[in-house]
Amino acid sequence: MEQHLFLRQRYAFFCGKHHPLFGRTGLAEGDLQSENFVSFTSDQIGGMLSPLTIFRDQQGFSGRIVASSSSLEEVRRLVIAGYGLGCLPTHVVAEDAKNGLLWRLPPDGGIADVDIHLLWKWEQKMSRAQTVFIERLCGRLVQ
Repeated sequence: MEQHLFLRQRYAFFCGKHHPLFGRTGLAEGDLQSENFVSFTSDQIGGMLSPLTIFRDQQGFSGRIVASSSSLEEVRRLVIAGYGLGCLPTHVVAEDAKNGLLWRLPPDGGIADVDIHLLWKWEQKMSRAQTVFIERLCGRLVQ
């Protein structure tokens, strides 16, 4: 297998405009500890998003996970609707925050970075288009 770093995503806590913490400034991490969460199904120990789980456990977060999905869009919609706090990739929801649908919560530096990798089997027979696609994409990726 071949792999290249495709993207590094910074995750941070957000809440939707229907959540009681929306718009509040001066919050500390401790103000979030008992809040309920909307989560990804891979947000568990051993999953791709386990850094989020580890952060909540280390910080003593005690809120329940009230909904989970493998879909980023579904987790985003649930957070916007106010079901609970959610850890979302900051670059994906930047426009939602700018438009007042989401409110970024502490810590200011975010929770964790999660690396997304491009993987493929190099020995696999590929069409010319597939080969060109992989070569050009790899040429543009962060090393």
